[in-house]
This record gives sequence, C-alpha cells and structure tokens, in this order.
Amino acid sequence: MSKNRGDRDAGDGRDRMDEQSGGPSGGPSGGADANDPFAGYVFDEEFVRGATRTEGSARARMLARRWANEPPQQQPWRSDGPGVRRRRPRLKTVVVTVAVLALVAFAAAPNRVFGWFSASNTATADDPLVQPPVAGVATSVPSVAAEQRGVDRDTPTRKNPFAGSPAINYADNEAGLSMPEAKAVPGYSVAEVAEALDLTRRLLIAGNLDRDVLAGARPAGVLALLDPSDELVARIENSVTATRWDADGDNPKAWMTRFDPTDVEPVGSVVKVNGITSYDTDREGMLTVHTDYSFVYPVAKTGSGAGASVTRSVVRRVVDTKVYRGPRYRSTARGRIAMARFDYEVSNSSCTRMDGFVRPQFPADRISTGPPSTGAPTAPATVDPYNRSRPIDEGAAPGTCPVVSRI
Repeated sequence: MSKNRGDRDAGDGRDRMDEQSGGPSGGPSGGADANDPFAGYVFDEEFVRGATRTEGSARARMLARRWANEPPQQQPWRSDGPGVRRRRPRLKTVVVTVAVLALVAFAAAPNRVFGWFSASNTATADDPLVQPPVAGVATSVPSVAAEQRGVDRDTPTRKNPFAGSPAINYADNEAGLSMPEAKAVPGYSVAEVAEALDLTRRLLIAGNLDRDVLAGARPAGVLALLDPSDELVARIENSVTATRWDADGDNPKAWMTRFDPTDVEPVGSVVKVNGITSYDTDREGMLTVHTDYSFVYPVAKTGSGAGASVTRSVVRRVVDTKVYRGPRYRSTARGRIAMARFDYEVSNSSCTRMDGFVRPQFPADRISTGPPSTGAPTAPATVDPYNRSRPIDEGAAPGTCPVVSRI
C-alpha cells in the first residue's frame, strides 16, 4: 500500500473503533460489553508489535498437523530427487578444460589433430615415430676382436640370430604386416578399401617374405598381383632376367628382396617385420595405400657349419599402391593393384656388387688389409637402420655407401 493512501485512510485505530461503536452517543447495539475481557484495548499496529505470542499462518498450521504423523524426509539442497546431486558446475569445468587442451594441441600440431578425425587412416601402428620396446641393450656391429675373444651374448648365432638387435621384439614374418580396419572413403566402398589393403599386404609378402623369391627365383607372386596393363610389369620381368645392372637401370632390389643362394643362406625360418600401413584418397581422388616396413634378415655363408658367423641385413621399403578410377585414368583391374611408389634402403649390403642381390658383409669381411687412406674426400655417412623416425635414405651422401651404426 502506498504512503499516500495510508495517509488518507489511516487516522488511528482509536478513531475507527469509535466509528464502529457509534461513538460516545452510540446506541446499545454498537456499545461495548461491560463483561468483554478485551474492552478498553485498542488493536492497532503498536498492539501487534508488542505481542509476545503470534499465530502461525494457515499453511504453517497445516504442515504442523501433517508432520505430527509423518515427519518430513531430509532433502539435499536444490535436488531433483532423493539423494541426487547436481553435477552441472563440475561438468562445465570439464568441458572448458577439454576445450582449452584441444586448442593447445591444435596450435602445436594442426595436421595431427586433423588426422584424429580421419576415418580412413590407420589405427594403432601408423606412427613411424613409435617403436617397439627393446629388450636388453642393442649393440653395434660386432668387431673382429670381440669375435676372436669368444661368443658374446649379443652376437647373433644360428640359435639366436636376432641377439643384440631391436628386431628381437619385432613380429615374425606375415604377422608384422598388420592392416588397419577398412572404412569407406570418398569414391570407394568398404569392400573396395578392404580389397586394396589385402592386395597390398599380399604384394609385400610376395616380394619380401616368399622363400623362393628370397633365394633369387622369379617373383611370380608379385607379377600376378599387379595390373597387367601397367608398364611396371614388363620392367620387373626385364630386371630379373638381365645379366647386368647399372646405376641408371632398373634393379630388382627396387621391388623385391633377393639373396644369391651361392653366397648366403637364411638362418632359421623367421624374418622380423616392423612398420605401418595407412590409406586415404590422394589429391586426385584415387585410393592410395601407404606402407613403410622394415624387414630384418639373418643370414650365414652358404654351407657354413653350426658355429658359423651370422649377420643380418635390414631392408626398409616405402611402397604406395593405388586403385585408379576413370575418366582421367584407366581403371585398375579388379583383383589387381597398381604400384605407384617404391623407395627402398638396404643396410649391410655391398656397394660395389650391383647385381640385383642383397650382398651382406660379415664381420670378417671388414678386416682392414692396410693402413686407412688419408686422402679420403668425405667420410661415409653413418646411419642406424632401426631408426624409423628418419626419412628413408637420409644421411647418405651421393655416391657413398652408408656405414651402419648397428645391425
């Protein structure tokens, strides 16, 4: 009620009581009862404020009667139900924290962040920087002096051909060629991606793990997987039947791993394999499967006995296969794959015998026959064949043969 209205109506309680009772000259019906215990009291605002007891509201009296029989249950503050606590403030904090971390990650490596959301890239093993754990300490190439003192526990033998090498923890043979889950990419179905992955895996097996090919045989499995209309088929055929190879010509080692059986023989039945596979469409929309694998081969001289010297060669291959689609390109035949890239690096192989075979060197082969030359223009590069974080062939100077830090 406004102050102005109060000024107009109020007077005081005593005046209103007089009006209701008819005033000093009122009749019997409006006069005060002599027996009324409240006679003489004026029930104005001052009387109410001075009361020592007050009457509760109607709702308060109702609740008091109800709670006398059914006491109320304790409820949490701002609860949606018994025992339920609101989590919104904490949830908001978590969301803000995740958003800040995502922004920091994007600023540090935007390309990798985008890769998280790619449906076509590989899963767990597609990062060349991630290497399997190494059991024990990997050593450098065994020296001749160490070999003469006796057999060291980290020296490869026929019984333990991967001793002293990180490859001891690599997968065996085909098990190392794990493929990612096939998912559809623009222009290609799940089935087509799965077929491309399977063909690529079979191509790597045929060129790097097939026992006949490793012994120098014709790579029939490789040729059977390639699109017959590709000119690469004829190039491979010509390279394996050639009698000589030069630096400018095609070398079979570009597509497959071959050892001269008259020179060396495999030790055991296991080739250690480690690497990655990924896939996506290239900038022209062609399905591309990218592979980067290292193959570790233990070998001994042909016909050597049980105690013969054992060494290893490491072949790293970066191979991209494609499934072409028209109209710009002739479509790749179903059940075949096209090899679009074939880079390779062979560690521990002769740089002077360019005959299409991997020619491993043994510790005894590195015995110096005289004082080292002082007029060498440039020392050969030293590379670690197990370091897969570096690009292929990095560190090799043109015209030189890299020295491996370990094998």
